[in-house]
Amino acid sequence: MGYEIQDVEPLNLPAFPGVEVVVKLATTFEEFKNMERISQAGMGPDMDLALKEFGDKFIDSWNLSSRGEEVPPNGEGFARLKLHMKLAILSSWLELMRGPSAPLGQESSNGLDSPDE
Repeated sequence: MGYEIQDVEPLNLPAFPGVEVVVKLATTFEEFKNMERISQAGMGPDMDLALKEFGDKFIDSWNLSSRGEEVPPNGEGFARLKLHMKLAILSSWLELMRGPSAPLGQESSNGLDSPDE
């Protein structure tokens, strides 16, 4: 028995209340850097292809529908989303993959040095 690896996780998308997107976490460093490069460069000649690739590789599930039909959680479905939603999903995934960006603060004490009341 060992540590259970979590291979999917829900994204935090405050700009889209009620939207639930679950993404896959397993990736290569090269794939991560490519997605990071695309998100930083903005619109480029390979943006649509990269976003479709992101949808195919990293979208596990979501609760999105359009005109009463479920949007498939893949590259084709991802391509159908509004650009600001695509970028919010990609940015949230990148933040999730990077982890905390700064130290979490000073270590807490064991309580032995607490002042008397």
